[in-house]
Amino acid sequence: MTDRENTLARLDAIQERSLDRLRDAGANRSLLVELLETSCLLELAKIDATRLDPATYLQLAVDVIAQLYPVQGVAATVNAPGMRAVDVHAGERPSGGRRYPLLGGGLTIGVLLAGGVPGYLGAPDRFFERAAAHIGQGFATAMHADQLRRDAATANAAAVASELADREIVDGLQELTLSLASFPSVIAAELAIDHHVVGPPLRLRSGYWDSDGQAHSIDSIMLDLGDAGRVTARLRSSDSSTPDEQSVRAVLQHLAGSLERIAHTHALREQAETEPLTGLGNRRRLQRGLEQALGRAERSNEPVAVLLLDLDRFKPVNDELGYEKGDEVIVACAQSLRARTRAYDEVIRLGGDEFVVVAPVPDLLDALHLADDVRGEIAARCGAILPEGWGLTATVGLALFPDAGRSPESLLRAADAALYRAKAAGRDGVMVAEPDGAGAYMPRNFLTGAGE
Repeated sequence: MTDRENTLARLDAIQERSLDRLRDAGANRSLLVELLETSCLLELAKIDATRLDPATYLQLAVDVIAQLYPVQGVAATVNAPGMRAVDVHAGERPSGGRRYPLLGGGLTIGVLLAGGVPGYLGAPDRFFERAAAHIGQGFATAMHADQLRRDAATANAAAVASELADREIVDGLQELTLSLASFPSVIAAELAIDHHVVGPPLRLRSGYWDSDGQAHSIDSIMLDLGDAGRVTARLRSSDSSTPDEQSVRAVLQHLAGSLERIAHTHALREQAETEPLTGLGNRRRLQRGLEQALGRAERSNEPVAVLLLDLDRFKPVNDELGYEKGDEVIVACAQSLRARTRAYDEVIRLGGDEFVVVAPVPDLLDALHLADDVRGEIAARCGAILPEGWGLTATVGLALFPDAGRSPESLLRAADAALYRAKAAGRDGVMVAEPDGAGAYMPRNFLTGAGE
């Protein structure tokens, strides 16, 4: 049983004993009424408002009165500045009855209603006025404590968002998701990031998302980052209440600032990791990009394709048409790779006419489609800039993580071996590396079924 259920069960027993005494009290009834009122006020005093959110405190307070005092129903409504309205009741909801102001911080913040008060209680106004004064003060205390908790949760989440580090970005985002799930009244949080510095769109969850048949509110707060992308927070509350959107949006602003900072760092680093002729990454970026892609793949259990390719019969272009035309072909090849890959895929020029693509993929079939698209694009662009009869093709060695290897070095070795076997099998095709060193050769247009 919950704390509230335990409290109500105990109060039920007290009320039943009190009502029995009142019915049989006779001349001592006024004394018993006074004792009952005192007991009720003492129970209200026992509620620790600092540990409860305002709505829970108010519900528990009216529960105490309805359970201890012989009325048909009690209700309370609060419209405090800076927060949503709270409306609760216990027993039969009073349609009329007596009304008593709830005071908090010297201001009237709501009203307490009591319905169906028995005539033998005499004049209960003094009791309800005292109860209303106690509840109003308790509600104000609960509001203050709740605001302190919200401020602390916001400050913690904002600190995590502001300190996001490039090398551990996914871990930092997971910590931020956990911080959002720790907001007052929030039981679960989801963070969705669509931004090139984290790679493919990322969705992280923390907390309790399973269906339990209870009423929950789920609020989505999205921050548009323009061309850079967007970040979205979805928070699931413990009841129908809604989280503080302003606080969550402030946290997302801190996150946006961190993503912009990391993007700037990426831009500076790319200047040192960029191959000058094509603008593609160099060997240094290949190592870092592979490590990051595999680290993410380990967490998400998603395959990563490593495509190692070179141009078929490229040397005669340099020898017979000149190095300027050879550079033009290399640039066209780089443009082909960029045209067929995504912004977060790593595209690297190893040197000469050798290139590497590192791309997260759903499965092997998608990796094969990517390899075939790349070959077709290269043939088309290179054919457009070379003299008639100088058709140029590409051969690809494909290694898939984790099937062909689990480290950057093993995947590159597997892709290199597959490329060598593809060249031997006839060029202009794809060889898929397998764990035992074997491979399956796919000739040109293998996906469409067209022949050589």
